[in-house]
Amino acid sequence: MIATKNILIVDVDGTLCPIKSRDQSYADLTPEPRIVEKLRKLADQGWRIVIQTARGMRTYDGNAGEIAINVAPVLLDWLKRHDIPFHELHVAKPWPGANGFYIDDRAVRPREFLDNTFEGLEEICRRDRLAGEGEMQDS
Repeated sequence: MIATKNILIVDVDGTLCPIKSRDQSYADLTPEPRIVEKLRKLADQGWRIVIQTARGMRTYDGNAGEIAINVAPVLLDWLKRHDIPFHELHVAKPWPGANGFYIDDRAVRPREFLDNTFEGLEEICRRDRLAGEGEMQDS
């Protein structure tokens, strides 16, 4: 995946589709149409789309092999069935748990992705970046 520009790394649950309830099947989840539409447009413009998910990390206790065997095939089928563009699929993304967070200087939330231009997304990332502004110090 090493490239220098035009890459989107996209989460699945809570981004491409709703978070599944206990009585639902992952295979039956409906994709978020606005996200899919924007991904299709960006793929047509040459963006590389990488799907990365923590799906199955709790169920399989972080066992990447079990996730590859049990989660990836269902997800691949779902992505293809709904014509969601992607170039790579990464499973076994570390899961922060129900009370944890991902902290990243290049992260945007799904609604920000929908509501902003590329320039707007760059501004969100620039505004929220701390390193180099004297606000973070080495420990």
